[in-house]
Amino acid sequence: MTFGTRNQAASSRGFGERVSPTILVADDAPAVLAYVAEVLQTHGYHVLEAVDGVEALKVAAEHSGPIDLLVTDIEMPRLNGLELHRRLRHQRPETRTLFMSGVSDTVLEPEAAFLSKPFVARALMRKVSQVLQATCSGRQA
Repeated sequence: MTFGTRNQAASSRGFGERVSPTILVADDAPAVLAYVAEVLQTHGYHVLEAVDGVEALKVAAEHSGPIDLLVTDIEMPRLNGLELHRRLRHQRPETRTLFMSGVSDTVLEPEAAFLSKPFVARALMRKVSQVLQATCSGRQA
């Protein structure tokens, strides 16, 4: 299996014609990228994948629909997750971000959504759900 950008649609979770949220996942660790994408797809999300921040911006630019959530590693080569978040929010202000990191000394804004690595599928889904629900209720995430 090769890792890189993949645009994979999962089946819709909703009723009728409801479209599932689109999540862009950026992580330079192939195993983490594959795991996060698989968990999200299994739960019915439309997943876009990128191996780093530069590729994530390219994937976002090529995607014509909304991107509801960016799930990104903080430490990545070429363009880290914090800068990716900043640039993507400039282009797509509606996109929320969930940061991931195995480094405990990362400094984020107090309202930033964060998931510490390693994590299990249940923790990922709980955090994704929280961020997306905050978006729906109008709160910043």
